[in-house]
Amino acid sequence: MTGMKPFKTLLSRMEALEMIERNIARIGRIEEIPIESAGARILAENVVADFFVPPFKRSAMDGYAVRAEDTYSASSLTPSRLKLIGVQHAGELFEGIVKKGECVQVATGSPVPEGSDAVVMVEFTKLEGDYVEIEKPAYPSANTTPIGEDIKKGDTVIELGEILTPAKVGALAALNWETIRVYEKPRVAVFSTGSEIKPLGTELLPSQIYDMNSYTLTSIASSNGCEPVLKGIVPDDKESIRSSIIDAASHDIGVFSGGSSVGVRDLFGEIVEEMGEVLFHGLQVKPGKPTLFGIVQGTPIFGMPGYPTSCLSNAYIFLTPALRMMARLPPEHSRRLVARMSTRFVSSSGREQFLTVKVRDGIAFPAFKKSGTITSMVYADGYIILPVNLDVIEKGAEVEVTLFN
Repeated sequence: MTGMKPFKTLLSRMEALEMIERNIARIGRIEEIPIESAGARILAENVVADFFVPPFKRSAMDGYAVRAEDTYSASSLTPSRLKLIGVQHAGELFEGIVKKGECVQVATGSPVPEGSDAVVMVEFTKLEGDYVEIEKPAYPSANTTPIGEDIKKGDTVIELGEILTPAKVGALAALNWETIRVYEKPRVAVFSTGSEIKPLGTELLPSQIYDMNSYTLTSIASSNGCEPVLKGIVPDDKESIRSSIIDAASHDIGVFSGGSSVGVRDLFGEIVEEMGEVLFHGLQVKPGKPTLFGIVQGTPIFGMPGYPTSCLSNAYIFLTPALRMMARLPPEHSRRLVARMSTRFVSSSGREQFLTVKVRDGIAFPAFKKSGTITSMVYADGYIILPVNLDVIEKGAEVEVTLFN
């Protein structure tokens, strides 16, 4: 029987992140999709306006389109009296011309009729049969929007590489773009390894647990601009692991949980090394020491710890930056706050530690139980990073909490 083998070298968190950054390529494939599906996607072309928005001078208010000079002497005591020659609703076009002493009723967003140059708000008017009494003067262009006030012909409205927010999708619609070219979402193959892991919906034996990590990892992938592909559970044997790694290499990134520690049955690291290159295996962090990162057939491969808390915390810290870089998303900027520790905490790991905490009224309560408990993350609002050389945090000490997004 082969004995357990210790980790050769433990990388620091920053060394590991730098290694990951050097070996992740941004997605280059492009697809064309309907704009109703374009929210949060990354634009793969410049959006240049080929007409003005709005394409006509329009009313900014409900009221009456007038010649401004006909209203200069208007007041509530001596209103200007104009003949009403028509009504124009939004989406309609008045075909006549407004002449001296005339006006047209207009709705917000409707074109300003030819001959008129201002709109008087309905609140400052009184309808008397076929005439409208104007009780407030209007200056030229009052309550109107000029042609192209929003977007001018030839403007680059959205630039290549920008994230399509709801407002930007609205701009596409304003410009009559029914489809848009975007970068494809990176495809992330997600596997769980271990003969003790069972799929949801099956009955467990006393030595078995349900597959949690596949679902936390697919959620991480979809939350960071990627398309997760759930591959299921890989048994603890060489051929199964090997064929799964080959499958992973046909995607943009492969993510495995479990099988990366130094136990007798943990074969994953050995097989990645046989098939490609292990760039690091073992981190100076707690939880998550056995995390692995390598390249097989040009595809980045992550081996995450099997314990749920270790897997998820390291996914936040190491996998998320890789996914966002490949998906062309900007780095995630987590919110941070300062709190005081609720109790004395002693760290004896000799590694940089990520302590999950719940924050209530400015007090940080440790939420971490053990690496195998998912509720260490469920009940946490964020985490504190404890440096390698910090042994104790005293009760009441100020700590910086990085919040989960």
